[in-house]
Amino acid sequence: MRGRSIHLPSPRRRGPGSARANEPGEVLRCLLLARGPEWVAVDVSTGALLRSRASGWPVIPADSDFALVASKASHQGDQTHIGPELEVIDIELAEDDEPSDPARPEAVMVHNAPQLVGAARRRAVRRILKELLPLDPRRPLLGSLGPSISYEDLDGSRPSVAVVAPDKIPIFAWDTTATWCQFSLGGRKHKLACVDERIVEIDGPSRGGALAKEVVEKAIGGTPRYLVVALGAPRRGQSPKLVLGVLPRP
Repeated sequence: MRGRSIHLPSPRRRGPGSARANEPGEVLRCLLLARGPEWVAVDVSTGALLRSRASGWPVIPADSDFALVASKASHQGDQTHIGPELEVIDIELAEDDEPSDPARPEAVMVHNAPQLVGAARRRAVRRILKELLPLDPRRPLLGSLGPSISYEDLDGSRPSVAVVAPDKIPIFAWDTTATWCQFSLGGRKHKLACVDERIVEIDGPSRGGALAKEVVEKAIGGTPRYLVVALGAPRRGQSPKLVLGVLPRP
């Protein structure tokens, strides 16, 4: 696949807050915000967030040729594309034959794996990400102050995924238990497990402590600016908050 530029709807043609398509067979054009182990995307027509099932199925395939073209354009200062982390995908909805998960109300059943179709323009990406940010970053992240939420308290009525812009560049660290992301939002400090595969797979001398800023930037294609935070699979009755994706500044 070639790294072609995809035009996204202008603000006047988008309907933030309106209901997204939800019928089997309908196709949603989305901006990919997190790829794995669970993917998260935003419907560019309505701003609605979507996410994969708890199993992560189906995985969004990586297109090495397209990623190489997009990444090269980004590093050369091409104003048309950003890095391969923000690709445009098409998601075809399928009949939902699984029970709803109160910890994942945005989860959708899809027909086959989402398809990569190209790269988004920087200006359009900036607008969409700005629209996704919480109006008041001082409010509790995902509705609670702690690093997790009791699964019994979830009823599917509140979001399980959010896009946030930390007060400062987040810090990433690694130990024997997990890869961690430390950041502040609205003055409140957070330390959440990061499962973005590009960060988790960082190896070398930076292992076993704080990850060097340069190493993180190389892994994601730029300075960390946005985090995709979502509830993970429940453990011992608690749904942990996880950093599913780390996005560079467009």
